[in-house]
Amino acid sequence: VTLRMSSKDYSHEPFAILAGWIENAKRPDVYSTHTLKEIVVWQHPPSINVFNVAEHGRRHFRVLEYTSNMSLCMHEVAGEPYPDRVGGILSMSAGVPMTTLDPDASLIVTRALNSELGTQTLIQDRFLAGLLPTCLVEKYTFWQSEDDNIIGYEKQNLSENEEENDDEDDRPSTRLKITLAKGEDFDKSGFCNSSGEALVQRVPVTTARDEIFEVDKMIPTLTLLNVLSAPPASFLKRIGMLLSRLDNLAHVLIWSTSNIKSAHSPASIDIMELPRVNLKFKSQKVASVD
Repeated sequence: VTLRMSSKDYSHEPFAILAGWIENAKRPDVYSTHTLKEIVVWQHPPSINVFNVAEHGRRHFRVLEYTSNMSLCMHEVAGEPYPDRVGGILSMSAGVPMTTLDPDASLIVTRALNSELGTQTLIQDRFLAGLLPTCLVEKYTFWQSEDDNIIGYEKQNLSENEEENDDEDDRPSTRLKITLAKGEDFDKSGFCNSSGEALVQRVPVTTARDEIFEVDKMIPTLTLLNVLSAPPASFLKRIGMLLSRLDNLAHVLIWSTSNIKSAHSPASIDIMELPRVNLKFKSQKVASVD
């Protein structure tokens, strides 16, 4: 595979993206096809994630296939982990980096709950793997609005003997609000080449009904902080690396209660959650004692 990257200077960036084509296995009944690979190389600490770019409903999405470091990846790739070394650091890798995709049919699922929400399109979990922590992907169902922003609705965990009822829908809940900030390099080709950033916020709501988005103002809105893109010497990076010893970053959530407007706004570290090991930490201001 011949990989290419932008001519931009990435020496001070948290990651770089490389892309290249790999030829699919030849079959007599089809034309020669290729799979587009995207490789995300993280700088501090060094790790590599390999995605296949899949076409679904005439749009392109990433599908995570390999990670060089399970503890630092947002998703736990299926398969038996095995030891690997990147940048001199020994870690547990998972997945196969040279997988390919064959052309396949796709199904688009949309809904229109009301005029305020407009038409929403279902985003499959596999297209969010490696982009959002696994613990959030497993907890929410994601629908993309016509403005390209995404809302995650809490999944209802009903037992075999339970049936969906109105009382369950009236309980307090949360929404995962993902606001996209698109880059200036607007791509009109339809191949999703433009850059962008996402602001991920957990918003408390008064009801679990999907068609109602009424914010509970008694509970603060939390903004998710990204450990991987934090500067190497920052407090967020050091906290994240410490927590990654307790569980993989796919199951580590660091939240801020600061009023954050963009991905580059300053933020405090207020809540740390490790849901798989049932741990939660809250920051507390302590007056200094002379």
